[in-house]
This record gives sequence, structure tokens and C-alpha cells, in this order.
Amino acid sequence: MCLLQTGCCPAGGNEAIFGTNPIAFAWPRPGRSPLVYDMATAAMAQGEVQIAARDGHSVPLGTGLGPDGELTTDPQEILKGVLLPFGGHKGSAIAMMVELMAGPLVGESLSFETAERDNVDGGPPQGGQFLLAVSPQILGGENWSQQAEGLFTRLEAMEGVRLPGQRRHNLRENQGNREVNDSLLAEIRQLAPQA
Repeated sequence: MCLLQTGCCPAGGNEAIFGTNPIAFAWPRPGRSPLVYDMATAAMAQGEVQIAARDGHSVPLGTGLGPDGELTTDPQEILKGVLLPFGGHKGSAIAMMVELMAGPLVGESLSFETAERDNVDGGPPQGGQFLLAVSPQILGGENWSQQAEGLFTRLEAMEGVRLPGQRRHNLRENQGNREVNDSLLAEIRQLAPQA
């Protein structure tokens, strides 16, 4: 049923037409780490579904459909079926927008066309990318940074709210020890060449 190995169907559909169409956004913060996020337009990234399947966990209802076209929380079934877009028809429209901007707009193929050409050798993915860079200094004027920091300060003052990418930046700055799952460590040791 699924056209793409890592694909997302349009809202109301059951066939993967779109890629998981990631969107990334970065906002500069003079003197601080930038605000950065990178997200799939699927309800859950394919890699997260694969990890849930590997670890035997269920995923939230609405993540995807099994090969029978029915909603499921079983990641193994979703991997045989299709991912759903986040946010229903609104997320589906965003996935389509990214598909068009990273495909035909830049002279590249659409996700389903790329999948049809893929020789499944595990090599780098093919397809287009669309990048838009805007200077807030030129477009927003002198006050752009203070105005943005005002928003960030208000958001951070709300209990339970954190800025996108904030946890990742904090982890990068933390040079301390890391905890690693025993089964993951055993798997890594099996994969590592014997010295």
C-alpha cells in the first residue's frame, strides 16, 4: 500500500504521497545560542516510530495507519503502513507546501518520484531542499533583537514552557557523564569492530 519507505499520506488518505517533509527554523540571538527547531510534518518522525518498534512501545493514536488502512498505536504496523501528518488537514497542507517548495520550485522531484527511483542501498537520500535566509537587521530594523527577546522572556516566564531547541543547547553545554541504556550499550558493543 505504501509508496514511500518513510512517507506521509495526505489528510483523509491512506497512501504515502508526501515525504515526512521536515521544516527547520533558526532565529539568531546575539550573545546567546540561537533558537532552532527541526520538525517533521508527520505526526511523529519515522525514526521515532522505528525506535518505538525496536523497543516494543506503542505510539499515540493518530501517528499512522497500518497496512489495512486503519488507525493503530502499533509502530510495527505503521512501519508496514503509512505515517499521518501532524494536525490533520492543516498539517497535510503544510506538508504539501514543503513538498512543492523543496521539489518543483527548485527543479527537484517530488517525494514519491524520488522513492520510485531509490535503489534502497542505504545511501544518502535524494531530493530537493528549499532554504530561505532573511536578515532581521535589514528587514526588521535596529530593534529586532530586543523585540524578539521580549517574546522569549515572556515565554520562558510561563510555567512549563521552554523555547524550541533549549533542551538540546543545554545538553550540549553539559560536559558531564551520560547515562546509556544497558541494551543499547550491548548493541553498540556488538556493532563495534573488535580491537
